[in-house]
Amino acid sequence: MTTMSREWPSVVVARRNEALKHFTFDDPESVPVRTGTLYALEDLKPSSTIIVTGYIPIDATRNPQNVALHFNPRLDRGYVVRNSKLKGCWQEEETCSPLASRGYIFRRGRFFQLTIFCTQNEFQVAIDGEHFCAFAYRLPLEDVAGFELNDHVEQAKVRQDSADVYPEPRAGQPDRALRLVDGAALNSNLELPALVDLPNGLGIGARLTIKGRLKLLPHSFYVNLQRGKTIYPHPEIALHLNPRYHYGNAPSCLVMNCWSDGSWQKEERHHGQSWTPGREFLLTVRCEHEAYVIWLNDRMIAEFRHRLQPSLVDTVHVAGDLVLYEMLVSY
Repeated sequence: MTTMSREWPSVVVARRNEALKHFTFDDPESVPVRTGTLYALEDLKPSSTIIVTGYIPIDATRNPQNVALHFNPRLDRGYVVRNSKLKGCWQEEETCSPLASRGYIFRRGRFFQLTIFCTQNEFQVAIDGEHFCAFAYRLPLEDVAGFELNDHVEQAKVRQDSADVYPEPRAGQPDRALRLVDGAALNSNLELPALVDLPNGLGIGARLTIKGRLKLLPHSFYVNLQRGKTIYPHPEIALHLNPRYHYGNAPSCLVMNCWSDGSWQKEERHHGQSWTPGREFLLTVRCEHEAYVIWLNDRMIAEFRHRLQPSLVDTVHVAGDLVLYEMLVSY
């Protein structure tokens, strides 16, 4: 026992140093902070950014921060809790079980980078440069005075800054570059969310096909035909295709919309869709002169008349409760 206790610090340091070799999101401008101590922030406003880096040791269980945003990865359970505490009372939790291409986002024995970006009405959160979630303000942004990390994070550093774009390109980007060109199927590195370049656009006469499988208990997924890849500023979206699944008495439906002039426009809903949880599907979007025509397998299920010029589309964004197998564009 005595020998093991003498060796343990060296083992910890060696493991941490090895993890640092594989960490590509270190921020040299961040300053070290003591965990369990409130880090004072300058006044927050839309465009404010908080960047946190740290190391999660092997024996860590959770990472609570208790300010307007409580962001709490439950390492022992494999999900992340977001919440707020108002007048001494916890509010309604928001939870999810994030899976990235490398597995669960927060892993023991690894470093991480957490970016919190402030917009007009919500926090945007990115992990290692990739957008993870949003959390609507429950306290006025100007009331936020500090940031705190608990003792289950080591070598913690924090920096406050401002940005015009989120996620920031310099904060690190996912290392997969996805492109769709005429007739060439894309069937690898399709972990979600997926942002796919359309170098030739998706103009009149183009057809986009997506093969995938719904998860067993889906809530929703979406396919956006949009311009640009940023989360903020919000991209223009010529077509937002969003199948939603409800339980109980509410029927499932297909929601379609567009984003223009800084907001969502009037949505269109189609009920009675035959999207079957756990089953494979083939989704086809054809860009015709007056509308996008949507096919599910061998049946046309909807049309969405053009509200924006199809020529603006240069990106396909796919996210939600499905497994993506293949994408193909033809002109």
